[in-house]
Amino acid sequence: MKVKLGYRDKIVEVSNGNVFLFKEKLYSAPLEELVSYYFKGEGLLAPPLRGIAGDVVRAIMKTGEVEKFSIRREGVDQGVST
Repeated sequence: MKVKLGYRDKIVEVSNGNVFLFKEKLYSAPLEELVSYYFKGEGLLAPPLRGIAGDVVRAIMKTGEVEKFSIRREGVDQGVST
């Protein structure tokens, strides 16, 4: 899967299970970490990546790829569905 998001001041690309953010610097993180941060609110992400997590998750939900991620909440595995 490859997804690109354009903003006025940055470019985001999701490719091969990684998220890349170009905003004066290059920031990157595994897509699974970003999805986990979005749903659980915890994780080690740079602040610029935290700011675009919702947009990335909404974009990959449209592709149907988000179903591959499972989020663990309170001891129960839950699949993410659209």
